[in-house]
Amino acid sequence: MNCKTRLYLQCFRTTTSSIITSMFKKTSFVSLLLLFFVTISSVTYLHLTIYQSKKIRIDQSIQQILNKSQLSSDRIRPYFWCINHYGPNNQLKDFFKCTILAIMFNYTLIIPPLYPHYNDRIRGIQWFEHFYDLDQLSSAVQFVTLEEFFKEKRIENNKVPIDCYLRQTDLVKGRTWYVHNTLNSVQRAFRIQIQFKQTVDLSRYLNYQELFDKSRMCSSIFLHIHYTTFHQFFLSPNNALQKIFEHFHRNSLIQRMTSQLIRSIPTFLPRNLSLTTLAVIHIRLGDFNVMSLSMYIRNILHLIKTGVRFTHLHVMCPNLNPSQLKELKDNLPIPFTTSQQILSQVRSIFDEYLFDIFEQEIALQAPIFIASPWTTYSATIIMQKVYQDKGIVYVLSRNGRGKPLLVTKKNVKYF
Repeated sequence: MNCKTRLYLQCFRTTTSSIITSMFKKTSFVSLLLLFFVTISSVTYLHLTIYQSKKIRIDQSIQQILNKSQLSSDRIRPYFWCINHYGPNNQLKDFFKCTILAIMFNYTLIIPPLYPHYNDRIRGIQWFEHFYDLDQLSSAVQFVTLEEFFKEKRIENNKVPIDCYLRQTDLVKGRTWYVHNTLNSVQRAFRIQIQFKQTVDLSRYLNYQELFDKSRMCSSIFLHIHYTTFHQFFLSPNNALQKIFEHFHRNSLIQRMTSQLIRSIPTFLPRNLSLTTLAVIHIRLGDFNVMSLSMYIRNILHLIKTGVRFTHLHVMCPNLNPSQLKELKDNLPIPFTTSQQILSQVRSIFDEYLFDIFEQEIALQAPIFIASPWTTYSATIIMQKVYQDKGIVYVLSRNGRGKPLLVTKKNVKYF
């Protein structure tokens, strides 16, 4: 807690104490009302102060490291390749973390390969540029694709040298599959063999300075850190994260095809309805239950009751069973479509990986998105919609009241 926050808390305690004393002396309704408003305004100000403090600390850390990297005269600008973990949107979160590190250290980011979810039937590399707009991303960070990186390296006998393999040995020793899968699939795709000149161990409690110091003399870096390392990038809004998501777009073909899919959604519903405003909700059931279906329904009903206006709802959830569909039909007062309905029409064209990306784009283009808490699938959409000003966003509540939170640039969080 900084000095300003401490000073404000001291002032808050003194002011509140004097008001309470006065209230008990006069015991008037005005005193009670005054106490209420002073308390509410004080707590609100305190929350804003702490929020600004977190944001400033992250931005200052980034700028301090960036200044050091730019002032270092003996330093080259290395290539920077990071390992990504788990499912597609966890991989994106790792990618965004490494993008921030590349910005901080003035590195050239290597666009990594992506991989399907472990439940998907398809396997193999999903190339980043097939789904996302690299021209837009270039406004946020300097990068090369893997193909460009390999062309720039000296390849002798199909061998590609990389200076430094940096790894958090203690934390990632049980996750070597991700390294092997990445290296083996890339080597097969490009018919090369990647060789590391040196391996550098990173500490369990890795910080910016250690990573900067241990990589400063490397011309190319292959980094494997734990998924939760540098999680502070996502605890509160910061300028680097905002810049990345302002320029993180799916490519123009996916955007155009998604617009056509959105126009087809009303065809799954009765023809006599006036369907003007689409809301999209992400319901996480099946492989991981964020909350019960009844709680999802309670949140939706609360939004409708409090005046959030939408004419139809699209439910993103590929795992709905017949009884869950019936529960939705019995309790929702508005027409809705589901992932299964749309997928049934495009299954011959889209695989599961591609369909997931299209559904995320549907949520991005829709006027209203209702997000599941604590899922990276929802979080990717939230960050895009908020920082690209793409409509209204709510995050569902898991407590008994079922009151969703309106998300803005001041409280957005990448969970």
